[in-house]
Amino acid sequence: MNGDILVMMAAWAVGAFINGLTGMGGTLIALPLITFFVSSKTAVVVSMLTGTFVGLLTFFLYWRYISIKEVLGFWIPALPGIVLGVQILKAVDMELLELLLCSIIVVHIVVQLVQDWLGTCMAPRRLMKYLCGFAAGFFGGSIGINGPVMAMYASLMCMDKDKARGFFSSSTPSGLISIVMVAAGGLIGKDVLTGTAWAAPAALAGVICARPFAKKIRQQTFHNALLILLGIAALSLFWRTLPYLRQMAGQ
Repeated sequence: MNGDILVMMAAWAVGAFINGLTGMGGTLIALPLITFFVSSKTAVVVSMLTGTFVGLLTFFLYWRYISIKEVLGFWIPALPGIVLGVQILKAVDMELLELLLCSIIVVHIVVQLVQDWLGTCMAPRRLMKYLCGFAAGFFGGSIGINGPVMAMYASLMCMDKDKARGFFSSSTPSGLISIVMVAAGGLIGKDVLTGTAWAAPAALAGVICARPFAKKIRQQTFHNALLILLGIAALSLFWRTLPYLRQMAGQ
């Protein structure tokens, strides 16, 4: 487990640094790095605990930028999305849902690049908030991923960097709920607690190292960083579905 711990510490130091800059992306960066070297279920659960810890740090740093009205307007529509996502997963392969999210992200990146080239910004609309909230709930309930949809919404709305960081931290309660469910399933054992005890301080160091850069980062750089993270999310989703696509092509 010593080698596994070193991998988790290094991955979370990098992931938390990115999270400290943008307010999101810690798990998106850290988990693929970890699973590339470590395939154990323990590593995944450690990342869930550490990711929630990083989310709490982000909330602590940016809670004053959170608009309760906007957050509620986003997450209330997510509730029926979660219910539908859970039901859809029973009838549809997870890989197909991952491909769907991957396709949506790619379309968004193209739209955003065109919007940036035109020098325009989508005016805030309630419908967009409700649609993105529902989509975040749907993909959160079906494949456990809602961060990319939140990033798409913040990017489309040209959200101020600190406001966006606060907005991203509003998803932290979902992480706490996941931890309760994992604990109820008996998956938090000694190995998980030991791994988290090492990974969490590494993540804290990553967030602390990112703070000076987070304060100085320009809005356009922040905006570009979100697009890069979304690109990484799309590549990660596509990579995860490759075995499924190969299997389908061989039939």
